[in-house]
Amino acid sequence: MKPFLITLLFTTALLSGCAVSNTHRVLSGVNGEVDVIVFSSTDCPIANAMAPEIERMHKDLQGRGGQLILVHVWKGKKYIDASDHAKEYGLSMQVLIDSNHELVKQFNATVTPEAVVIRYDRKGIPIVVYQGLINNLFDSPGNRRDKATQHYVRDAIDAAYANAKVNPAYRQPTGCVIEQMQ
Repeated sequence: MKPFLITLLFTTALLSGCAVSNTHRVLSGVNGEVDVIVFSSTDCPIANAMAPEIERMHKDLQGRGGQLILVHVWKGKKYIDASDHAKEYGLSMQVLIDSNHELVKQFNATVTPEAVVIRYDRKGIPIVVYQGLINNLFDSPGNRRDKATQHYVRDAIDAAYANAKVNPAYRQPTGCVIEQMQ
């Protein structure tokens, strides 16, 4: 995928730890660093079922010097809703609310959960190396396996750290449709 430049500033609350910040710069890193964005919502059963895996990926990325950012895409919610959701599902990563769908539009995100794996080149430019399904826990809405057998985002993270190509770079995500803003 082609590199892109993005400098978005969000008014945000850094949830889970309940630290509050007025702005947050999304997508800035150094050569070889890997970040993951996961689009989510509090009321999507598929996204909520993925919460333990999202937390595990967050902890793994932290240990490798990267970060996972959970981006809630719904409008009309309050930070307290996202904070309560993070506590209920044991999520400790940074949570952003994309109420204007800036990131949704940037990445053409269509459902929750949907993941984007980003590697930074030697100039610090973010390059999307993978987007789509987190794993194969759900083949389709309502069709859940007992246990995921393929871990697409974890594989993409490993490939990104190895500076290897992810194939396929896109897997159609399964989840709850993101309402497009009018």
